[in-house]
Amino acid sequence: MKDHEWQIGLFGTFDVENYGDLLFPLIAEKELSERLGKVNLRRFSYHAKTTPDWPYIVTSLTQLPEIAATLDAILIGGGFIVRFDKDIAPGYGSPTPMIHHPTGYWLSPALIALQHSIPLIWSAPGMHCNDIPAWAEPLMELALTNSRYVTVRDEPSQAALARFAKRDQIAVMPDTGFGISRLLNERQPSAEFRRLRNDIGLSDPYIIVQSTGYLSSFLGFVKQHSRRLKNIRFLVLPMAPVLGEHEAILGNDLPGQVRLPVWPHPLLLAEFISQAAAVVGYSYHLAITALACGVPVFYGADLSVGKYTALSGFETIYPLPEASALNSNDFLQRLGKTLPEPLALAARNQLATHWDRVAAEITSGATDTQPAVNRFWQALPGLLESAATGRESIPHPSAAENAEPQGRITELATLLRQAHTEIVVRDERIALLHNSPSMKVTAPLRFLMRKMKRLVGK
Repeated sequence: MKDHEWQIGLFGTFDVENYGDLLFPLIAEKELSERLGKVNLRRFSYHAKTTPDWPYIVTSLTQLPEIAATLDAILIGGGFIVRFDKDIAPGYGSPTPMIHHPTGYWLSPALIALQHSIPLIWSAPGMHCNDIPAWAEPLMELALTNSRYVTVRDEPSQAALARFAKRDQIAVMPDTGFGISRLLNERQPSAEFRRLRNDIGLSDPYIIVQSTGYLSSFLGFVKQHSRRLKNIRFLVLPMAPVLGEHEAILGNDLPGQVRLPVWPHPLLLAEFISQAAAVVGYSYHLAITALACGVPVFYGADLSVGKYTALSGFETIYPLPEASALNSNDFLQRLGKTLPEPLALAARNQLATHWDRVAAEITSGATDTQPAVNRFWQALPGLLESAATGRESIPHPSAAENAEPQGRITELATLLRQAHTEIVVRDERIALLHNSPSMKVTAPLRFLMRKMKRLVGK
């Protein structure tokens, strides 16, 4: 064990007002400090943040090139960050064109870790229903096959990434948010919780309602049964202000409605969730926090799709009540905080094993990933030339599953050549339409092709 303070980089979207994203560094810091001792957790996101205006200090990714060599480990995740679409949140993007969006906050740091032989660990991120473009496949394989420890938070994510590494090298782990209860003293609420609750006049029992615009069925249910529910207070809370959630979205349609004066620190928000009689909404980590603390969930998301499949086995997660589908007696009987159900306790135990493994990988020291990255740099000019010209600059690879690194690199070159061929075909189609009456209609497509050609060319 080192005598000095461990320098650990954690990468994700910790610079936005989104409850789940803000939880991950708090949980990681507690778990790693208990196992490693003194830890300096460096939280990296696009934009720098400082206290007291933010829950913790966040370092901008623009500083990573200078800081990377000082890190003892790099952790990617958690959350929905393994993605390639641009629509992360309104107005959210890279601080500089030199950092690609959105891979700049997860894939680029992973590659930098390999270059510096820093242990690379994927701490249960997800890639909810997201496609992987052909240009990224060589980089994904390089990153995943050379990682020290890879976990994802749901089976769909595992299936999507399995082609870049052996399936048994990518483990499915519960979302690390299930560890939130270890940061809370549920028997003795904090002084800030008690003060704020008293200030807003929030009495028991209360239900947390996510301030999103998709709860018309629940609002109708409450109106229809307002007499039976007159003794229940409804605490309206946004889970993701960055996505446009605001207390005013629900208007004044809930009787006994209460709001907080400001959006709270994530741990204080978690404390309000943990003491509720139930929660209502769509937020993934609203549901996870409630389940981890024994609070029933009335949920609007489809549990058969993507990341939500990880919640499908819980007994205390119910569909959103509708006026025509659920009577007030059934609803009232489901209210009330209890002990977490066995599946939630099992998730907490799995995560304890996960953090043990993370700590062990960190203490095992530097990796030997530099040679693999160096071989990739050797092959890169040929890959780019092949993609740009369509010529066979590298011999056709073997299809063997356990091919040597050079063979795997050449196999990836084929993917780039295929992408180039598709671009050429599409360009020819656009040329035919250039002088046609549909010129204006095809303008967005031409813009897309220019972007793709420029990307492959670079």
